[in-house]
Amino acid sequence: MQIVLIFTEIILQLNHFTMKLAGLLLIILLGISCKRALSPAEVKDNLEKAMAAKLIQEQGGDTTRLKFQMMDVNYFEDKDFYECEFQVRLFRQGGGDTTGIIRGRVSKDFSKVTKK
Repeated sequence: MQIVLIFTEIILQLNHFTMKLAGLLLIILLGISCKRALSPAEVKDNLEKAMAAKLIQEQGGDTTRLKFQMMDVNYFEDKDFYECEFQVRLFRQGGGDTTGIIRGRVSKDFSKVTKK
């Protein structure tokens, strides 16, 4: 009878240890696999950088003729992209400047920008 009690105690201890180990592995797996959500400030910053890169690319990489300053961005987050409206200040080489609005769509990974 005592052998059965000892055997039962060993099984219970192993099950307890196994459950703790499984829980720990689950927490680690979730921590690794979950992508951190960006804060609104980080999203805004990344959108501004993506559009600025697009504008520079459209100039052929020449940043001496025109300079851009992203003043503000309003955006709507969709499933696969951000629908954006950028307020941009443009500085010309001759000293003039103007402010305008550029509408566009930016992919969720901020790698693709299309202007409207």
